[in-house]
Amino acid sequence: MHLAWVLGVPVAAFFFMAGALNLGAVVAEWSGSGVAKALFLPVSAVLGIGAWMLVLAAAWRLRRDYLRRAGSAVDAVVVESDLRCRNGRAFFKFDLWRVRVEAQFLHPDTGNEVRVRKEYFYHQFREARARALAEQLSVRAAVPTVVRKNYAMFDVPKRPFWTDIW
Repeated sequence: MHLAWVLGVPVAAFFFMAGALNLGAVVAEWSGSGVAKALFLPVSAVLGIGAWMLVLAAAWRLRRDYLRRAGSAVDAVVVESDLRCRNGRAFFKFDLWRVRVEAQFLHPDTGNEVRVRKEYFYHQFREARARALAEQLSVRAAVPTVVRKNYAMFDVPKRPFWTDIW
């Protein structure tokens, strides 16, 4: 399912943005305003990107709620935790803080030892939150985890990077 998610999200994002731009063009044409026609592209793009982030957040919340209902709660032990700052490049000069966590637990159905890894990203303005999460999920710390079949999710309020949602 993870592979389908990783391949499906960019395709869905493309079609979502195409729809947002098409809707912006229809609204600009309907309004008859020259200013609306001139600004529909940047305004539609910005609103489409914002709406897509909301769609991803909603998908994560739905997935988290489903796993909480249908999955089993286990305590995992963090075996690897890493906090790094990636310096800003290119057009946007903002730093990006990455918290990578790998935890180990016994699968409730099979009894096998399983490892799960998730990444969380924070912009430089949220450095304190990144440090707090890295401290909360430090090595040998217990982290609540929800498990269902071959999927595990850390039960923390922060949404992981989009490739780690599923």
